[in-house]
Amino acid sequence: MIISLGEALIDFVSQKGLTFEGFPGGSPMNTSIAISRLGVPCQFLGRISNDMFGCRLIDHLHDNSVGTDMVLRTDDSTTLSFVQKQSDGQARYGFFANNTADRNLPIEELNKVNLPKEAKILHFGSISLSMEPCGSSISEYLLNNCNDIMLSFDPNIRPSLVPGKEKYMERFQRLCKISSVIKLSDEDLLWLYPGLKSDKAIDLLLKLGVSLIALTTGKTGALLINKNNRISSPLFDLPVADTIGAGDTFHGAMLSFIYKQNWMDRNSLSTLNKEQLQTLGDYANKAAGINCSRSGANPPTELEME
Repeated sequence: MIISLGEALIDFVSQKGLTFEGFPGGSPMNTSIAISRLGVPCQFLGRISNDMFGCRLIDHLHDNSVGTDMVLRTDDSTTLSFVQKQSDGQARYGFFANNTADRNLPIEELNKVNLPKEAKILHFGSISLSMEPCGSSISEYLLNNCNDIMLSFDPNIRPSLVPGKEKYMERFQRLCKISSVIKLSDEDLLWLYPGLKSDKAIDLLLKLGVSLIALTTGKTGALLINKNNRISSPLFDLPVADTIGAGDTFHGAMLSFIYKQNWMDRNSLSTLNKEQLQTLGDYANKAAGINCSRSGANPPTELEME
């Protein structure tokens, strides 16, 4: 089983002018959907509202066979994200997250959650680590309670939501030290390490203890890196409707493949050879390509991948 920890929200995606259509979203939740659709058991861990949007999020998890046993319910409202698609398929985001369900996640509630014995990977990241109090709660929980499970980290940074870079960088580095996998975009890497060439920044991540790095690079695909090997995996070439959920789908597919191959420890990941990294990267890019060929976060199923 893989557990995905973090925010679940509603993405209102622009259709024309100020006309928007709502979709279930949030990076960790999108990743959980991708994992489950690819045939790997998955549970979502997060705080979800009892309002009409929160009920839709719960239904979406159930519809995609993602377990909700660890979901924490609250009367706080749901975080809303407004997404404006650009002419090149990229997206701009605006968040409404004051005193919302996922943002107000207290450590006391999270500490009551016991991870099931069958859980092998815990995925976390995105805006949940930027905002408070949820950022502090999740970090404390991971640092104090997750020594016996593989951790996978997706920063998915939204700079406008980071209140202070120095504090964020301290948290980022502490979490990298306990994470086996990190997936980040070239934009994330530039924000984290401005002025450094990507190779130097990647070396810093490896020195922090990360076993496997996936760096998505937009139209050129992705790089997969461990201590011995670096490979480039090209995009899976399909027409692009938009890029919403692309990174989440890539990450979910990557974790699903790792789970199915039973590469479940740091040594396995850090010693993958070039052929193994290439297969892993191509699988994740294929899933992301299918997602981008249709509107919104809509990861492929196992059947669609075949």
